[in-house]
Amino acid sequence: MQNKTDVFEFDMHVIRLGNIAISTNPFELFTEYGMRIKARSRAEQTFIIQLANGAGGYLPTEAAVAGGSYSSKPASTTCGPDSGDKLVEITLDV
Repeated sequence: MQNKTDVFEFDMHVIRLGNIAISTNPFELFTEYGMRIKARSRAEQTFIIQLANGAGGYLPTEAAVAGGSYSSKPASTTCGPDSGDKLVEITLDV
């Protein structure tokens, strides 16, 4: 098992081509995060490419962590339960 730290550094990309936005990240996002990004995106079409530029594991919601799902266990994720919210905001700010 890898060591957990307060910071997980990773590469992500966001590009806008006309009315299309493409975002990459190294995680397997829970559906809620993808839906939030797409709903708030200013582009007509938003594509989220997961498991790009590395493998950060699952990015579970706080509800999934509280419920104890497999994908929210420490062995399945590199980030804490608030990380998905941060990823959504960073993706939309770019």
